[in-house]
Amino acid sequence: MNVTYPAAEFETDSAAIDGFAALLRTGFENPEGIRGTVRVSVPEHPGQDFVARLGDELLIERHELECETDTQVTIPIATIRRIFREFETLDWRDPEIIGTITFEGNLGYANHLAKCCLRPSDWTMARFRRAARLHTTKGYRDLSYAERLHQPTQRQVLKAMEESLPVVITGLEPTPPCRDWTVDRLAERFGEAVVRVRSATWKQNMREFVQELKDFIANPYDEMVEGFVKPYTEGAALPEEMWADFGPLFFDREDFVPPQLWLGAVPTHVPTSSLHRDPLTGFLLQVIGRKRLDLHSADQADLLYPMKSYNNYQPCWFKPEAPDYDVYPKARDVRCLSVTLGPGELLVQPAGWFHQVYAMDSPNMSVSHFWRY
Repeated sequence: MNVTYPAAEFETDSAAIDGFAALLRTGFENPEGIRGTVRVSVPEHPGQDFVARLGDELLIERHELECETDTQVTIPIATIRRIFREFETLDWRDPEIIGTITFEGNLGYANHLAKCCLRPSDWTMARFRRAARLHTTKGYRDLSYAERLHQPTQRQVLKAMEESLPVVITGLEPTPPCRDWTVDRLAERFGEAVVRVRSATWKQNMREFVQELKDFIANPYDEMVEGFVKPYTEGAALPEEMWADFGPLFFDREDFVPPQLWLGAVPTHVPTSSLHRDPLTGFLLQVIGRKRLDLHSADQADLLYPMKSYNNYQPCWFKPEAPDYDVYPKARDVRCLSVTLGPGELLVQPAGWFHQVYAMDSPNMSVSHFWRY
């Protein structure tokens, strides 16, 4: 186990708050030397605020709380308790979680601490180890292209999944086909559907979000904070109103966990999804525009500096779009497989492949389904 499993329950709220502070501290990493302060407040217990000071280690301070901090996070005790019950499956994009928390100040520091709360299950770590062994045996580090399968059978798809081999599927599309979708049509058809929740006070429906996309395209900005300031849904839950139009093209809906929406307008040099890997096989359907995925085999984990705290997916500290080889020297030896998807094309990406995603056109939309087995 790379980080200590936390307790699941606490007898008192006070113990839960102490446990939350310990969870942040034991999950903390800071290879890039970020410095900042975050005040954490629990509204039901105002006397138990603490300040998390980001440095070489995470220091938890409970005295001199009158000092100014860079960031303020207010989180209810029920959400703290839920974090401990669900640390292996916790998803900060869940409206029932992020929708209970408020943020002020430097959102990047809040995002940094949020990742410290997560812990992987034994099952997830076993999946990653299996993928690494298989990729080593198959020599996938040297793979230079992804095979394209035109209207394959389910048996062909299952074979690729068993061999942990990424493939691009062509010739299959939902109804209506992807070429018929535009952001204006999305706004007209699904205008009231909630597509993004960023805090207890910040929610957007499809109509509002499409307008934000248009505003960004007209007046783009460079500063983006993953999970907060980014004109992109970042894998938010696909509204159920949209399931019928963007359902899985293979197998049954019950074979997949609930689908995710990747919709937005992001500059081509900024990754829509930063480098990470998933423990489940992903089926990524490209709907609007083109996307490029840069894939790295699982046996290159030691070169990519994956974070020790994670659960549903494992992010990496190394950023290929802005490589710092002084901090991450082993990344010089990373090998990459690039795949470009157009509308109507589907990437089957087996569990364990590291990947980073770029939108080659704006606006851009994909829908992902993760195979639950």
